[in-house]
Formats: sequence, structure tokens, C-alpha cells
Amino acid sequence: MARPKVPLISRRKALEAALEIADTEGLNALSIRRLGEALNVNGASLYHHFRNKEEILVGVTHLALADVAAPRTEGESWRVWLPLNAYRTREALVSHPELIPIMLRRAPLGIGSAEVEASVTRLQDEGVPLPMIVPLMESLELLAISSALQEVGNAGGAADEESGQSETPALDAALKARGMSSTELFEVMANSMISIVEGAVQLKETRRASKRRKS
Repeated sequence: MARPKVPLISRRKALEAALEIADTEGLNALSIRRLGEALNVNGASLYHHFRNKEEILVGVTHLALADVAAPRTEGESWRVWLPLNAYRTREALVSHPELIPIMLRRAPLGIGSAEVEASVTRLQDEGVPLPMIVPLMESLELLAISSALQEVGNAGGAADEESGQSETPALDAALKARGMSSTELFEVMANSMISIVEGAVQLKETRRASKRRKS
């Protein structure tokens, strides 16, 4: 279908409406036609901005992750901004859980590729060893996604309370007495993960160097 020469609505407004549909009706409900209905325009007019539903999903995910960026200031250490970006990713996915399946395909879809490239460059500039960069970034991203999944799942289960006598009284008591919030737990795990990855990569490099010396 040919795209109209002049867009009837801005891309930003279309993406905001698409995100609202995804949040309230689910990804399956999102389509060019449904988006046109929400914006009160003919769906064909949206082809100026999007070729298909996948382009809408990519744009919506970029919008939701707009606060996840490469470090904004030169003075921030990677030990500050890298876990902070993971935290922002987690918060975005908790707010928009329908986008979690899209995040699992982030790399092939090109979502956040510019931000990732900038982050890799900055990590190198800060002296992070090259073999450590991808494991660090991947581990923190996976932690953000899994933590968001857990948070959303726990929120979904809250509605099942008050349904009579609990079948898991010990678990219920443990949950009420938990010593850390899910956010605090995420922060501890993120910082611990950085230390673990650092140690594991350094140990691997040491073993490689030792083998080279012996050969």
C-alpha cells in the first residue's frame, strides 16, 4: 500500500497511542488498523511511518526505553551508569510488561543498537577490558528482564490473596517478613554480578596466559 505524501499524524503521537494499546489491550491487539482507530485516522495514513506491525513494536520499545541511554556525563564511572541503565531497563519493563517478549529479541530487531554501541565505546574509554564488556552488558540486561518478569508476576498474584485459607502459610510469612524489597534485591544482584563477571573473566584470562607460557 502506498504511503501518503503528507503524514496526518506525528510518529511520536502514533507511538504513544500504540504503547497505550499494548499496555491496556496486549500486543496481539496492536495493529495498523487498531492504531488508526485509536488515533481516529485511516489506518493507511500510518504507512507513512510504519511498514508493518513489527516496525510499530520496535518504535514502541524505543519509546518505552527512552530513558535508557549511554552515560550522559563524562564524570560518571561505568560502575555507576552501567547498573543504573540496567535499573532503568527493569523499571521500563515493569511499567510496560507487554514489551518483555520484544526485549528478548532486542538485538536482531536493532532496538537500542546505537545506545549499546555508545556504551561499549565508553566502557573501552574507561579502561574496561574488551573481553569483559559483552558479559557485563548481557548479564545486567538479563538480570533486568528476569527481575521485571518476577515483579510483574508477583503483582499479578496479589489479586489472588484473600481467597480463603492459604495453602502456603510458611511462604506467606516469609514474604511478609522479607528483609529486602525487589528493587533493593535487584541493586544488590547488579553490583554483585559486576564483581562476579570481573572475577570470572580475569581468572579465564589468567589461565589462558598461563597456558601460553607453558606451551
